Amino acid sequence: MDILWDTDVPLTPSAVQERLPEERMVEYTTVMTVLARLWKKGRLARERTGRAYAYHPVLNRSEHAARRMEEILETAGDRSTALARFTEQLSASERKKLKSFLERE
Repeated sequence: MDILWDTDVPLTPSAVQERLPEERMVEYTTVMTVLARLWKKGRLARERTGRAYAYHPVLNRSEHAARRMEEILETAGDRSTALARFTEQLSASERKKLKSFLERE
């Protein structure tokens, strides 16, 4: 996802594979499979580019993180307790920013 978020254009599996760090290099078919699975889950959109598909994120990085946090809260059972535990882990400046944001709402 980071590779796709870091570019402004849709990328084919081979373009994604080329941008992988050398220590994380994987086979083309693996890249293609992961992209197809992310597309099926609705995390990516794709468009035909010649014989291949080019993929791009449906959500930007921040939107994706917010959606993941919501998914996690759904499984927490007691959302209030989970949120309290989460905010305890924030730095003082992060808590101040959060408080300011909530007060604007």
